[in-house]
Amino acid sequence: MGAWRQLRAGLALAALLLVGSCGDGGGSAGGGGGGPIVSPPAGPTISAITGSDGELTIAFAPAAGSAATSHTATCTSGIDSISASGSASPIVVSGLDNGVPWSCTVRAGTAPASAAVVGTPNPPLPVAAALPVLAVRTDSGDPVTSTEIYLPATYRLTDTDGTVLAEAATEVRGRGHSTWPLPKKPYRLKLAASTALLGMPANRHWVLLANYLDKTLVRTELAFDLAERMGFAWTPRSRPVVLEFNGEYQGVYQLVEHIRIGPSRVNIPELKLTDTAPDRISGGYLIEIDERRGEDYCPQGPRSGVVFCFANPETLLQPGWEPHKAWIDQYLAETEAALYGPGFADPLTGYAAFIDVPSAIDWYLLNELFKNIDSNFYSSVFLYKPRDGKLTFGPVWDFDLSAGNVEDGNGGQATGWRTRQAAWFTRLFEDPAFAARVRERWKQLRANGTINALFAAADRRAAFYRTVQRRNFERWPVLSTPLRGTRPVLGSYETQVTEMKAWMLLRRDWMDQQFN
Repeated sequence: MGAWRQLRAGLALAALLLVGSCGDGGGSAGGGGGGPIVSPPAGPTISAITGSDGELTIAFAPAAGSAATSHTATCTSGIDSISASGSASPIVVSGLDNGVPWSCTVRAGTAPASAAVVGTPNPPLPVAAALPVLAVRTDSGDPVTSTEIYLPATYRLTDTDGTVLAEAATEVRGRGHSTWPLPKKPYRLKLAASTALLGMPANRHWVLLANYLDKTLVRTELAFDLAERMGFAWTPRSRPVVLEFNGEYQGVYQLVEHIRIGPSRVNIPELKLTDTAPDRISGGYLIEIDERRGEDYCPQGPRSGVVFCFANPETLLQPGWEPHKAWIDQYLAETEAALYGPGFADPLTGYAAFIDVPSAIDWYLLNELFKNIDSNFYSSVFLYKPRDGKLTFGPVWDFDLSAGNVEDGNGGQATGWRTRQAAWFTRLFEDPAFAARVRERWKQLRANGTINALFAAADRRAAFYRTVQRRNFERWPVLSTPLRGTRPVLGSYETQVTEMKAWMLLRRDWMDQQFN
């Protein structure tokens, strides 16, 4: 919306509020007289108002006993007033400014009008006719069979109009623990040269998420969108693409920035072997909580038993890195000693001296809202330790098994805590001050519209995929097939999205009840 349209919207809303506060200017009925109060005749009743591009469609029921053969709908923005007539419901009022609230009434001739109902016209959501194509071809023509061994390959990224956007050498391997055995494979790319892809900052390291278990294709995108709105320091950027592998169509994929330390990613210093001085050895460290122990060095928390795997530096077990390993081991031990000690709630010497509390609260709320199955500190829980900073939660990752798409335990139910079962959060919620801060942050996110924006984002993404998802599900016909570990929602793509949104709405309302 341009500046003029924003101004018009603001003026319109102010005018509507002013009209609502002033009434019709007629004063009070009776003016102090003692006569009986007579109810005015009832007008039509508006049952629904639907917005589209520059239009509002107004459905209504005529006044009781009315024999009128024509009705007029009038919509006012407080600045403009536009009318349209029709012989029956609904009536379409056109020529309206998009993004501006319009107050609409319906009446027959000079008979009483209906109560006013406000609607906002908006253009239709964009639908992608095609997606950029990422074609990857191994030099040998062999398929990728390992999540550890890279194969030499080439890639070509082509825009929807056929323009070649990037083309060069790369290496490719599989990725994922539970998702790699699935028919639609996820991949890691390591480009020969740092390259910007589809508007994302240049880097060599990229991920191709298959989203095979998420039949909406959008859960991880929605979590990323919410993280950005909440103000996480960094959230992986992503773009939808079609993947062709060795000349064969593989479906709709999510091309995502790999989580790693870097200026355009987790922006903390990358620790070097020579960084042993007290003012340098404290960061940066990139950690994934991962019960599957996917890195070389994965110590356990001495009090919690949580498995902390070091993604960077990956070399803590190699000669020369002993000082760095000893330093971060001691920091984690001191963190848990503070968290589980008798003075854990002390803001100066307790957990807050070691953990960045605002990041923990935001990470908690986002994962709890989605009821992310892995967020109980099983896997895909990332933290980082900046130099001279506290242990910080984020970025968020891996939401294919979330938002009701879970069969495990109570994971598919919209009620009940999941993330709060994680060892650290169980303890954190024993501090009334922490619980109060979580509650207030939730209320803030609800009041400023951040949480509700999730539902509009779901509509946008589902509309965007409306056409391109068809070939994906022809290649992988799973819409009506139960998949391992997921709640068995069967039916069309639209059904999958509708069910997800309904679950998220129930989840939001349940969390409202808990925090209120």
